[in-house]
Parts: sequence; C-alpha cells; structure tokens
Amino acid sequence: MVRETQENEPLAEALAIGRKRRRHGQTWPMPIRETDLGHIYTDATIRPMAASRKQWTGRLLVDTGATDTFISADVLKSLGIKPAGRRSYELADGTWQELEIGFGVIEIMGEKAGATLVFAGKEEEPLLGVTVLESTGFWIDPQRERLIPRGPKRKSSYAAIAMTKYPQSSDVALI
Repeated sequence: MVRETQENEPLAEALAIGRKRRRHGQTWPMPIRETDLGHIYTDATIRPMAASRKQWTGRLLVDTGATDTFISADVLKSLGIKPAGRRSYELADGTWQELEIGFGVIEIMGEKAGATLVFAGKEEEPLLGVTVLESTGFWIDPQRERLIPRGPKRKSSYAAIAMTKYPQSSDVALI
C-alpha cells in the first residue's frame, strides 16, 4: 500500500495543481502524447508541369518524417514524369534504399508547389513529405488531425542582415 501511494504521489500532486489552476480560471492545453495522435491524410493532385492536362489525384498520408513525396512509380510514369536521378532514403524500419526521383507539381487544397517525387513501389502508401507541406504553406494540427493554412513567411537572408550591419563594407558577399 505504501508503495502505491509513493508511485501515485506525482500524479496526485499534478492533479491537485490542475484543480487549483482551474478554480482560478487558469487552464492550459492537455499534453499531446504520441499515442493520442492519429494519421493525417490530404487529397493532392500531381502533374508533370503546372499547366499539364495529365494529372493524378489521390489521398496521401502526411508524413513529417519524410523529406520528399513518395508516389507509386506506375503513377508517375503514367503522368510522363521520368526519373532524373537516384537518392538514398532511410525508411521507417531503419533500412536504407536507393530510389529513383523525378520532379513535378503538387496541388494541395488549392496551393501548388514544385516537388521532388520519389518513385515508390506499387504496394506502398503514397506519402506527402514535409518539403511540399512547407512550400504550400500548411501547418499540422495533430489534435484535430488536419492541415491548417498559414500565411506566407519570409526569412531574412544572411546578406540582408550583413548589409544592415555593415552597409559600407566591400567584404560582404551577397548570398
């Protein structure tokens, strides 16, 4: 009995703090645990070029652990997207695989972006990588399992920062 009380002590203390904060009108969001999260899917249209009539529309799993977008090689070849090279990828199971890549345009909820498309196997689930997600301007809402549009965000370049600090310096190289 004593052991159970000691193990539950931190939980009991946290619950007491939570009750006290709620009485004073102070609340905070519940922590998100990985087990609380589901999968986020989105519909996407892929074209070889922005104005192309050939297109494929399908449902992709949003994978923030993937840099590039993985689509069945058969789909990409039917669109006329040709392999432009090969790249090594670490897969979810920890193994490395060298796969062909090509380039195309992906449209998600009306937003278009250029993308590196990986020629995946027939049976593999189509994955939307984080590069396209950021390029199209979406955030992930893991609690509601959806994508949220965000406004454009421009990062300062090193050259702009350097020019404001050292406007007369000829040593500053533009990046």
